[in-house]
Amino acid sequence: MSGAGSSGSRQGAERGVIAEAATLYAPALPGQAPRARPAPPRRSRGVQAVILAGVGLVCVVGIVVLAVMLRGTGPIDALEQSSSVAEVHDAGSAQDAAPVIAASTPVATKEPTPATNNHASAEELSAAREKGPAALATLAERYAEDPAVLKALVSAYTREKANYAKAMTTVRKLLAVAPDMARDPDVKQALLIVANGPVDVAATALDIMGTEMGARGPELLYELLSASGLGKFPKERATRLLADPKVKEIAGPGLLIANDLRAATGCDRKKLFTRAAKEGDERALGHLKPLLATKGCSWHRQTDCFACLGDRKELRATIDAITKRVEQASASGN
Repeated sequence: MSGAGSSGSRQGAERGVIAEAATLYAPALPGQAPRARPAPPRRSRGVQAVILAGVGLVCVVGIVVLAVMLRGTGPIDALEQSSSVAEVHDAGSAQDAAPVIAASTPVATKEPTPATNNHASAEELSAAREKGPAALATLAERYAEDPAVLKALVSAYTREKANYAKAMTTVRKLLAVAPDMARDPDVKQALLIVANGPVDVAATALDIMGTEMGARGPELLYELLSASGLGKFPKERATRLLADPKVKEIAGPGLLIANDLRAATGCDRKKLFTRAAKEGDERALGHLKPLLATKGCSWHRQTDCFACLGDRKELRATIDAITKRVEQASASGN
């Protein structure tokens, strides 16, 4: 009974649903307004987004699978092959790799040691002398601080007037390298030769004597004034240089008193006797001894030219003092 009752209730419910559906979807009878159909159920926006994402993912996977199928396995095989080769090289021994590294690394080489000898050999200098100024000039470029080479070049240049200017340029280089060469006789001869040459180069030689040779320079100027056969220009310029205060500062006292005695005339020398007795040397004696003569003037040459000196007693005392000092200096080697 209970089963028949439940079955009857289900059938009754189904009939009710069908009747309701028939009522809702049945066409409207003539004269009746159409019945509104219920709207279909709407899906939420979240559900729509999930569906779209799923569709997109399926498309991407499909494209990738299709590309792999079309591409084939060639690139993959090549990649696997290169990987295996790299593994073989990595497994090699360090001894096999060492020669490759050594071959690619540049080998350090030693630079040649620069020459430390700044002097030409005797053979080089002799050969250059035989060839002349051009060869000596080349040698001087190579040995720019060799006094022997520079001095030889000075001597070679002074043999021709056309090379006097080069000779003076070389003298300056020589004095800069070896100041002691100011007392060298060959350098002295070269300067005196050029000083009596053309005016332009003569002025250079005289200026070198006055300012670039220390105390030796003024001494050469004085010797030049005492030399015979000297032209007017070098004598006048040498006289002006010896009167220059800067030149006097480097000149020795013996030279200064000798030059003052030279410049004085007649009885004017008498006032220099006291100073000459203290500072004079052989050069002063050269100006004092001629004053001892008591004859030589007037037409018959029997008159005293320096009567103002009287009996020459003071003059003789001055000469004796200088002579004694010179002899002592010579004995002591000074």
